[in-house]
Amino acid sequence: MKYEQGSSRKGYGEFRLHWRSLAAVTIAASFGFPTLAFFSIGVFAPIMAEKFNWSFSAMMGGITLASVVILICGPAVGRMIDRRGPRRIAAFSLAAFGLSYMTLALSSGSLVQYYVSWALISITGIGATAISFTHIINTYFQERRGLALGIALSSSGISAMIVKPLAGVIIGLFGWREAIFLIGFLPLLIGVPALLWGVPKDAAGGLEEQARQTKKNLSMEGVSLRQALSQRPFWILLAAFAAIAFANGAPIPNLENILKTHNFAAADIIALTSLIGASLIIGRVFGGWLIDHFWAPLVGLVLLICAAGGCWLLSQQGVSHFEAMMAVILLSLAAGVEYDLLSFLVARYLGRRNYGAIYSVLFGVFAISTGFGPVVLGSFYDHQGSYASGLLICAILLVAAGFTLLTLGRYPTLPKASGE
Repeated sequence: MKYEQGSSRKGYGEFRLHWRSLAAVTIAASFGFPTLAFFSIGVFAPIMAEKFNWSFSAMMGGITLASVVILICGPAVGRMIDRRGPRRIAAFSLAAFGLSYMTLALSSGSLVQYYVSWALISITGIGATAISFTHIINTYFQERRGLALGIALSSSGISAMIVKPLAGVIIGLFGWREAIFLIGFLPLLIGVPALLWGVPKDAAGGLEEQARQTKKNLSMEGVSLRQALSQRPFWILLAAFAAIAFANGAPIPNLENILKTHNFAAADIIALTSLIGASLIIGRVFGGWLIDHFWAPLVGLVLLICAAGGCWLLSQQGVSHFEAMMAVILLSLAAGVEYDLLSFLVARYLGRRNYGAIYSVLFGVFAISTGFGPVVLGSFYDHQGSYASGLLICAILLVAAGFTLLTLGRYPTLPKASGE
């Protein structure tokens, strides 16, 4: 099923006009929340678990706590972004998030202290999430929104490519505490300056300012949050992406240990997990291009079946190096398209009128499912000494979620309401 504008070259001028905003968002989001924390915890978890005698499920509990905070606070932050715009909120949040992340270096063996650090990370970082970053992209890109979202949110792949190897080098040279401190400094050193450089100040005015500036389109299509809650597409998206977040979010933070259970050497594990970053970037950009040209729910189904295949491969006994490589690539390709697919579908099925408020609710559910996924999968290992059963459950959920997306139907014509 082809998207009506897919064969046209229309819309690529948006990249010429707004390349600076796109570059800034891509750089800033690379060091935002939960991206930086999500991709770094896998490096530090084995070290901290051994040093403090913590279980892997307890370690991954930090991600769960972060997800709960996003679920609770996300809608309020989304409404604030709708009213005041994302630029200043995201910049302030990036700085505070970096400082909060550094508190993990002070861990002394107390899980309470560890969870307090994660609570601080979550509260301060919630403004530097996809809620803000996709809001900016949706403001400036219309015809090629999918590709622009794919490029911007390829930041997770950039983060994975930078953070994991960098943390490994710093740990080898100085130690794990120093590595956490320096990783936490990246949002302040790179993220905040990039955002302030590339995103215009007029983006700080929120939807009201955008409506005043867009003379050719004085009204903004879409529904209110209250209306969205009574509509079928909202609940389809919530159900599908809760399953996607749980099932595809569970393996990646556990990936180092999953590969270890298959008796891969440390050097092989590093080589295999280094594929995550490049695969995420390819998944985001290519997936973004696909959802601009083809019916987005169908694109989602195909990619989710690929991810299910990755889970199935890792659940088998005697996994070869090639099979492990394919599993990592398939999981990462699907993980690469999750956020931009959700953002695209929200804009297409529910509109941009109250995008921040609606997206933040769905993003909160997505985040909490992402947070529980690694914990539940980690508990399979803690109790069974294997990830196999948990990975098979993830595969089933991914396929089910893909078919659920198909029930969204054709893109609707959305009502318009005054932007003022």
